[in-house]
Amino acid sequence: MTDAVYGLLGLGELDLALPLSALREVVPRPAALAPLPVSAPGLAGAMALRSIVLPVVDLRPLLGAADQAPADQVVVVVRHEHRVIGLVVDQVRGVARVPDADLVPFATASGDLLVSHAFLLGEERQPVSVLDAAQLLGLPGVPSVSDEPAAAAVEDARATGSAPSLTLVRCGDQVLALDVDAIHTTLPLIELRPSVLTAGDCLGTTAFGGREVPVVDPMTLVGLPALGADDVRAGVVLDLGVGQVVLAVTDLVELRAAGSEVLPVPRFAASRPDLVSGMLALDDGACLVLDGPGLRSDRSLLALAAVNTDLDIGSGAGDSADGVDLTRAPAYVTYSAGIGLATPLDQVVEILPPPTSLTPSAVADVLGTVVHRGHAVPVLSLARLLGHEPAEPGPSSCLLLVELGDEQVGFAVDALVGIEPRSWSDPEHDGRGLVEARRAVQDSPLIRLAGGTRLVPDLDLRALARVVGLTDLEEAAA
Repeated sequence: MTDAVYGLLGLGELDLALPLSALREVVPRPAALAPLPVSAPGLAGAMALRSIVLPVVDLRPLLGAADQAPADQVVVVVRHEHRVIGLVVDQVRGVARVPDADLVPFATASGDLLVSHAFLLGEERQPVSVLDAAQLLGLPGVPSVSDEPAAAAVEDARATGSAPSLTLVRCGDQVLALDVDAIHTTLPLIELRPSVLTAGDCLGTTAFGGREVPVVDPMTLVGLPALGADDVRAGVVLDLGVGQVVLAVTDLVELRAAGSEVLPVPRFAASRPDLVSGMLALDDGACLVLDGPGLRSDRSLLALAAVNTDLDIGSGAGDSADGVDLTRAPAYVTYSAGIGLATPLDQVVEILPPPTSLTPSAVADVLGTVVHRGHAVPVLSLARLLGHEPAEPGPSSCLLLVELGDEQVGFAVDALVGIEPRSWSDPEHDGRGLVEARRAVQDSPLIRLAGGTRLVPDLDLRALARVVGLTDLEEAAA
């Protein structure tokens, strides 16, 4: 698989991600950081990291966050072009493999952004912002240090196959480590359902990606005592090609570059030597390192993965997607603007973060104007335009940029939800066009998106742009 793997981070209410290629390791934050004779926004101090002095950045002051930081924060070591800094975050939430097609690029009318992209994670479609390592290391006045000696050592170890990037997970009182390359994503294991598959290592099934996926106890898989019922709280998803399985875990501990610290275990001392590649020393003991290729070729896991079944998403008039080839179905961008809405993706030229400043406008419903790529772009609150009260701006708020001829308009929406194929549309809609902004929702046809049961209005933003006064010069000329 070539899809990029991201480390998932939490900072206050923000869900962040960092490409694993830029995440060297995660270490506990010291009780106190040493001051540096440098003053820069966000620079919190420095800490010792083996043989280097690591400058540490805290984004909370830069983002104006007023929430109280937890006591058990960690420092993510961020690497770019053989330079490193430390980034304070509240927690590491796991890893996720994200297809390039699922990344939504961010852009701004002026200045630089700390985030380059966003993607939607899990069944809840939670927006996650991808940090730009180059921008983090390029923060004005913030020093970085060379990582070349350590980087060379890690690269040499990788060449000999001894330096996997590992995800450490806790299973009850035991810690296990998995090669990051073996992991598809991580998820909260909210519901464990009984199944005909429940027996032996299989604890039941859970819903993931619109399918019933078997959940396996990794402890019994390698011959250790089984997880207790209260210990099953999260899951690590493995994609085995023929399907997926979820390894049940209690929680995620950390991500780390193991270097050459993985020690081999004599085969006679392991119940499943084909699934255990070694042991890793920890501060308070050691953990088993599970073998990624061994997991992907295990017959029992392959058999369970092969029986993933599609979830029944309901029955009734108009909610069946039978016969619809979703790979050819039109793609829609889904969002909220007072209510949940969807718009054909080909109507949206760009998805932009909210502008930091607007040139004010005296026109009702126009929040202001920004300059973007040589265009003066009026920005309208879509919620107010439709007769609703907009929500407070949040991390997933954005502008949907719509273009007619040589003119553009930005519709400010409360939250971006995702990009999904359409599975059903109302065949009996009368097809009348939009003539009034306040009635745009009532006059829009209803559609359903793949994997869901809820019907949402199919809002024609190009038609709405014409209603509010934007002209299509090509149509005008015709």
